[in-house]
Amino acid sequence: MALLLVMTTTPAPAQGESGDSTFPTEADLAAMPKPTVLKETRQGDVTTITLSIPAGADTFTSSGQPNTNFSSSPNLRVGFNIAQNFQAQRTFLFFPTNSIPSNATIQSAVMQIWVSGFSPNGDTPMAMEARFLNSSWDPSTLTWNSYNPAWGASIGVGQVPAVAQMLQASATGPVAEWVSGQRANHGIMIQGDETPQQRERTFFAIDAGNGLFPRLIVTYEIDTTPPTASVNTLPQWSRASFNVSWSGSDNPGGSGIRHFDVQFRGNGGAWQNWQTATTATSATFTGQNGIIYEFRARAVDNANNVGTFPNNPQASTTVDTILPSSGMNALPQFTYSDSFTVSWWGNDGLSGIAYFDVEYQVNGGAWQPLLNSTTLSATQFTGASTDSTYGFRVRAADRAGNLQEFPPMAQTQTTISTSDPQAWIVPFSSSFAPAASFLVQWGGSAAPGASVVAYDVQFRFNNGAWQPWLQSVNSTSQMFTAQLGDGVYAFQVRARDSVGRTGPFEGGPGSSIILDLEAPFVTAQSYLSITNMDVTSRR
Repeated sequence: MALLLVMTTTPAPAQGESGDSTFPTEADLAAMPKPTVLKETRQGDVTTITLSIPAGADTFTSSGQPNTNFSSSPNLRVGFNIAQNFQAQRTFLFFPTNSIPSNATIQSAVMQIWVSGFSPNGDTPMAMEARFLNSSWDPSTLTWNSYNPAWGASIGVGQVPAVAQMLQASATGPVAEWVSGQRANHGIMIQGDETPQQRERTFFAIDAGNGLFPRLIVTYEIDTTPPTASVNTLPQWSRASFNVSWSGSDNPGGSGIRHFDVQFRGNGGAWQNWQTATTATSATFTGQNGIIYEFRARAVDNANNVGTFPNNPQASTTVDTILPSSGMNALPQFTYSDSFTVSWWGNDGLSGIAYFDVEYQVNGGAWQPLLNSTTLSATQFTGASTDSTYGFRVRAADRAGNLQEFPPMAQTQTTISTSDPQAWIVPFSSSFAPAASFLVQWGGSAAPGASVVAYDVQFRFNNGAWQPWLQSVNSTSQMFTAQLGDGVYAFQVRARDSVGRTGPFEGGPGSSIILDLEAPFVTAQSYLSITNMDVTSRR
């Protein structure tokens, strides 16, 4: 049955006083029965050993005989004894674990103890609690009154029936703590039901001489090969905070990695501890701008084999905390094509520009992506609509991952002006020319951003073919001399703008005039369009 159950870590109040005993001394340990190797196997670099460790010291104390030492008794007693006036009884055991290497991995530990007697007959199982002892004690001098070692944390509670048999109790946790040095080995105390009544359990002691003494059966592993560890590769550039990860491996059949130690240094300086005895395999590191950080790791296995830090770093990165800068190159106020080049620039003083994001908007509307994650610094924008204004903005990301925010406003913009220039004949003030020479006037306009630089003027006589009159003039009026005699003279004009675009010929209402200087004379009754001009009456 299990006597010792789950270990707790809550310390019990100290009982009695700490004494001056230094038991066991080296001589005491040397005189104790030696462990026996029950089994030994080897696989790879790992040796597995099973030991039988006899109790090095055992005794009990009695409140009914408080000044008597029972270290030579053949029995150990727990509970309450009225028949022999032992009254309350407590058993003390010490198992020397010094033969187990401190870097051993305890696989299992079982305490074996033999019940030699019990009372009353037919008794129900008695609850017994085992506790660590926090101070040393000497079995040859220990009595109820003379010295009672300080109690430690409870190890566990088990039920012991009224049956003469061997009991087994798990002791893996306590033995692992003693061997590793996590807890000093001062042995254990076992305490049962101390209610005043005849109720006890007795166990064979070392001095029973029958070989049924208390013992530990311990199986442990020894791994003498240290594990390896390495820091995973880092990017050349990192932001202020970045993730560092590492990994490790133990030799085949090894005890396994217990924890890692990770160190760093900046700009080739002294190595500094960063992560110590960690079971994690990654952590966030925060650095300063422009510093080259290097990392190295080592591992410690469950057998306490400690790997070595390599002389050289296993991973390095340079911290870049400064945002890059970027902007759009200026566009002209007006663009005279639906296709034009948009360009931008970026600067980063450390890691360099990784990419750009470029957006555009139309007439101040919602922003739309133009290019994402591009390494270009210019692109052709096509399909622009005339008389619309296009705005552009850019942001940059550097190789460390620092990403700008987009500016709220456009960094450059241009208005599309693709319309041809327009021109018109200024309507004549009268339908009849006063003389063979008369003034012809015209005007024109250009699209936004452009201006009219020249005009071409044509005329025709009596709905005949159009004939050139003026070419590439920048004036807006000229005296016309009719050389074809009486009739209807019509005029049309076209403009050429500063961008080089030429509009269509246009005349407009009032762009024709009648010349009637010889009888019979014409009287205008009504007017048609210049393309369907006719004379309705003559006199």
